[in-house]
Formats: sequence, structure tokens, C-alpha cells
Amino acid sequence: MAHHDDDQPMTGRRAVLKALTLAPAAAAGASAGMFGSIDVKTGRPIMTRAAAQDGERVKMAFIQWMPHTVPNAWSQGIAEVLGTQNVIDYELLDGQGKVEVQVSLMDTLINDGTSVIFLQPIDSVALAPSIAKAKREGIAVITLNIDATEPHAAHVEMNHYYGAMEIARVMGEKMGGAGKVAILNAPPGIIIRDQRTNGFVEGMAKHHPGIEIVADQVADWDRKKAQDVLNTILAATPDLGGVYGVNDSMALGAVDVAKEKGLLGKMVIFGNDGEKDALASIEASELTGTQYTDVFQQGRFAAAAATVLATGLVSADAFGQQGRVLMPYLIATADNVGQIQPNQRW
Repeated sequence: MAHHDDDQPMTGRRAVLKALTLAPAAAAGASAGMFGSIDVKTGRPIMTRAAAQDGERVKMAFIQWMPHTVPNAWSQGIAEVLGTQNVIDYELLDGQGKVEVQVSLMDTLINDGTSVIFLQPIDSVALAPSIAKAKREGIAVITLNIDATEPHAAHVEMNHYYGAMEIARVMGEKMGGAGKVAILNAPPGIIIRDQRTNGFVEGMAKHHPGIEIVADQVADWDRKKAQDVLNTILAATPDLGGVYGVNDSMALGAVDVAKEKGLLGKMVIFGNDGEKDALASIEASELTGTQYTDVFQQGRFAAAAATVLATGLVSADAFGQQGRVLMPYLIATADNVGQIQPNQRW
């Protein structure tokens, strides 16, 4: 039987290069949604509100959930693109992990004449009225990673569900298709928590039904909390064979415990996000793997859309439907992590 590379999971440089080629297509798909109101004679977006006149500065801001490596990398990617424009002022604002702070910051930006707001909503429902208010004022809102119930200009996210399914497939292979797994999870009520958990659970059931998920415990995205939670799980299940951290911080907390208890090499540990500390841990033969996404690129996509909307004079009420960009990903393991270049690590 002939062997075809396309029949196998992507690894190494081929995977990175193929993933990068998906990006323009994803961006094109998003633009189809963002520019839903088109002049049939000219083929151009209908412009109903001039967002940037000659000599006028354009204000843009990103309201993050709270300081963390992921939103910091988004902001860097955003700033790289916006910095090439001579008319855009950009700032990063801290939501402090509180819905009321994000709502207050949204009000301030709306009243301050901001043209585009990047938002990582703490609560998809609670921020919906603020997004609706921004739209009424002709302000484009672009969400990052966590969507909102109120339709808006665009949403750019990691591939949470299918990436988690692929993590389960690869993790199960590393475990030989049998054993016990624990999930170190985020607090309930967050969309990406459900996507990453459901994808993993369903992926494991599909690819490795012989593996049992024996625990699913909240560790609050936090490395230290993950250490405490995993120690408790291990006390009840000393033969645990694998750990899935819904983000890299929790997975690295599991690595800390494995080191302390002499379990490195005996326990398969996967994270999710692909931050540089996780990649370094894989290279050090500690963490088994993670889902890597170029988060700088995620920010750049959001900023590119924002630049078109603001300097192209496209009104927020000209969108036929919400644009959506789903980022390409790579399941990084010791086999391919070296192909992720230094400038792609965040």
C-alpha cells in the first residue's frame, strides 16, 4: 500500500509551514463576514461613518482580562501592526479579572471617541450590553479568544475544541491507549473551558476508549494551585498515568509535582496554548506536549482587521455578520517543538 504524507498527522517544519498557509484563508473568511454590506455597483463596503479624517488621530484600545503571557502576546502582535500606521494611538488596559472593571473601561472608551475596541471578555453575557452600546456609537469591537453573546465586528480565537481533540489523540498514543488521566481545569462558566474540556473528553472517547478520565478538578489557570490539586488527586489515584492542563500554567504545575515525586518519564503531561515556558519544558524532556498557536499572529490578525475598519472608514453597522478567524495550531511534542522558531515563541 502506498504511503502518503497527507494521511498522517502533521509534524515538524511541514506542519508549521502548512499551518501558516491557512492564515490568509482564515482572514479572508473573516472579511466575508465583516463586510456584509456591499455596494453592488462598486463592490466596495458601504461606508456610513467616517472613522478617520485627514490629520485626525484614531484611538484603539485592548481591554484584557488580566495581565498574563497570552494577552501580553496578543497586545504585542496588535502593536506591531498598528505601529506601522501613522494615525493610530493604541493602549492596553487591565480588566483586573473583574466584569465591572471591564464594563467601566468600555464606557470610558466609548465616551472617549475610540474607534476600535479589542476585548477579552471575562463574561460573554455580562459584556454584551457594553458591546451593543459600542455598536450604537459606530465603534467596532473585536474579541480575542472568548466570544460574546452580542454579535460584533470580528472574533479571533485559538482552535479550542478541535485542538483539544487532537491533544487527546496524541496523549493517548503516548500512554499506549490505556491508563488513568486527570484534568486540571479552569473555573466553570467560561466558554473556552467548555470547548477545551469537551474536545479532550470526546477526543479521548473516540481515539482511546481504554483510557479512563478519573478526575476533573478546578485549578484556576494557576501553576501553584495546579500543584496542590494534583497532589490531592495523586493521593487518591497513585497510579495516575496522565494529566491534561487546560492551559500551560496548570500543566507546568503538574510537571513540578512530577519532578518532586520522581514521576517524570512515567506520567504523560499535556498543556494548551503553547507559551514559551511550555515549549522549553518540552525541550527539557519534562512536559510531554501542548497545543501551540502563534499568539503574536492572532493579535496581528485582529489589528489588521481593525486597521481596515478604522482607516478604511467602514462603519460598525455595515457588518452583515460577525467575522471569525480560527487560528491554525500545532500539537507540539519533542518530535517537532524545535521547528517553532524563536520569533514565534511568546
